[in-house]
Amino acid sequence: MNLTTLAIAFQSVMGSVQTEDINHSLELMGKGMLGIFIVMVLIYALIVLLDKVTGAKKQK
Repeated sequence: MNLTTLAIAFQSVMGSVQTEDINHSLELMGKGMLGIFIVMVLIYALIVLLDKVTGAKKQK
């Protein structure tokens, strides 16, 4: 879908939406999603590290 078509089709309560506004909002959304992904990977790595350090010893 073309961004120009999106900008024309969408009318905000505060006025019309420009293509630059859509591009800026998509950029911010991408940065936010990347930040969430990085935090999830860090939490997972911390869990794996803590499991290896404090994990119960296996008995034979």
